[in-house]
Amino acid sequence: MLKLAAKFFVTVTALFCLVSLIAFSSVKISLLSFIGNDPSRTDSFLYVMSLENQALKSVLPEGHKRSFGKDALELFTNINLRNMKSFLISEIPGLNAATPKIIVAGKGTDFTNLPIESPPPADFDVYEGGEEYSEEKPEEELQTRDHAVFIYSTHNTESFLPMLPGVKNPNLAWHKEKNVTLLGQRLGKKLEEKGIKTLVNNKDIQGILKKRGMGYEQSYTASREVVVEAMKQNKQVQYYIDIHRDSLRRAVTTTTVNGEKFAKCLFVVGEAHPNYEKNLEFATNLHHSIQKKYPGLSRGVFGKTKAGGNNGVYNQDLSENSLLIEIGGVDNTEEELNRTVDALADVISDYYWGESVEVNK
Repeated sequence: MLKLAAKFFVTVTALFCLVSLIAFSSVKISLLSFIGNDPSRTDSFLYVMSLENQALKSVLPEGHKRSFGKDALELFTNINLRNMKSFLISEIPGLNAATPKIIVAGKGTDFTNLPIESPPPADFDVYEGGEEYSEEKPEEELQTRDHAVFIYSTHNTESFLPMLPGVKNPNLAWHKEKNVTLLGQRLGKKLEEKGIKTLVNNKDIQGILKKRGMGYEQSYTASREVVVEAMKQNKQVQYYIDIHRDSLRRAVTTTTVNGEKFAKCLFVVGEAHPNYEKNLEFATNLHHSIQKKYPGLSRGVFGKTKAGGNNGVYNQDLSENSLLIEIGGVDNTEEELNRTVDALADVISDYYWGESVEVNK
């Protein structure tokens, strides 16, 4: 009884302090800004509130044991004892700004499994023999066909371990031919089959960097040229899709839908440009469409600021309908990746033809 009474007293005191702070502070504080975009903090808040209002327990996630001490600590300090990364984010200056923001969380997504970029290939060793590379576009790519979708891959040599026999180190999952461009080609083909004219970039962006003596961190500078050229020659392009893959391992990047294995996907939206809101709306609509038709397939929508890489732009300032999609991780098989590409073609087609799930503004 004493334990229960102590918990009750602490809860009432904490809630009283919270209400007093909101009511009397000269600074207006919204509940959204207090809780933030972290789903786990939302759960913590609901749990603390449910100690006084039992009806709130019905909206808490099932099957997860709560702790008043841990949840109260997370709510008021941002430190989650179930995830020690949160302690580092809270204590190391600048780390929080450089961490991808969870804007819309997919099933199972939290700060323990944020998308992580792979380290760059050592001196672009994916190119054997130091051969020369032509920047000339294939003749068929110069033809204007009033395309609606343009697909490219800024980090076009990102590959997958199952495609690389003998390679075990995930940091070495790079290849000039067996890489994410195969996913872009398949996506383009599937969209064409659905009546959507699609142009898939054939330029070797990483090869351009090597030829010009540019660093890996300049990848988006090189890919921007490709996108701008496509915009000039194909005035009807409405959607620009940059295909990548995550570096996380299989447990995070794989799911089962209707008895089949899929590589999970996620959307990254740069926040530091005028088209941010429109791109976010585009990505969020596709996320919800995927979740409706292929539950659990999308890991969510993530935002990146200037501190998060590429100045928070990712070429997305060029169009209101620009996406960076990460498909799978280093461990996913070609079959799993292809199933996901086909699912993406399905929901992108729905969006294009006006049949997708629209997010309420």
